[in-house]
Amino acid sequence: QQNLILIPKRLLTPLPNAITVFTDAGKKSCTAVAMWKDKQNQWCHRLMRASPSDSLQTLELVAVVWTMAYFDEPLNIVSDSLYVVGVCERIEDADIKEVNNPRLYVLFL
Repeated sequence: QQNLILIPKRLLTPLPNAITVFTDAGKKSCTAVAMWKDKQNQWCHRLMRASPSDSLQTLELVAVVWTMAYFDEPLNIVSDSLYVVGVCERIEDADIKEVNNPRLYVLFL
């Protein structure tokens, strides 16, 4: 029996000199947002509209998933969503299984 040891991609402390992206979502506005400063120290943002089936938790997850897909460099991601933070803590060593919610299935891929 062999044990696979993965190098974690998530750290408990912020990465120095990495882009910090703040993510949030609003149920009333049906919008998620990611905000960061670019290399010229200017604020940038990306707004994402909710799909009709999105809950606040899936909308918060949309912002984080977009952030990880958009940037190809080390990141610090800040989220106020306990759900998203919990998902990020457990996703690296989670087993792959069927998800009944089609929206979550797409986000977890």
